[in-house]
Amino acid sequence: MKKNSIVFIDKTAWIALLDKTNPNYEAARVYFENLLAQNARLVTNNYCVDETVSFLRSTLGNDLATKFMLIIDESVLSINLRVDWISRRIRRNALNNFLKSSNSELSLNHFFIYESIKRKRVDFIFSYDTNLKNFDFPVMPQNI
Repeated sequence: MKKNSIVFIDKTAWIALLDKTNPNYEAARVYFENLLAQNARLVTNNYCVDETVSFLRSTLGNDLATKFMLIIDESVLSINLRVDWISRRIRRNALNNFLKSSNSELSLNHFFIYESIKRKRVDFIFSYDTNLKNFDFPVMPQNI
């Protein structure tokens, strides 16, 4: 990975970083620390944040969900993280591409991610979702 790479972080990576029972927890933490050491520019979108908060609240409790939102808010304020907001136009593009797609493995959220990675000129995606490989962007870590 080159220094200052632009890296999109999806819901599966956020959950792996926060859920100590997740099988990818340790590897995700090490990988994330490496991203920070390489001065990676981190990007996510509001849908990934919302899905992560919902998952954390329903499975691990409100306290962790609240802590995650505080971390996100602080990271955005300190410029360590950019949140791409899915606007009405971007949502329409994602929805149209989703409805045109013949790949039943891809969800609408995959297309929201795809819109974000195109717009933000992402170098690769930090994710444990193998379906994102369908968009021909590098998905890391490579052991998925």
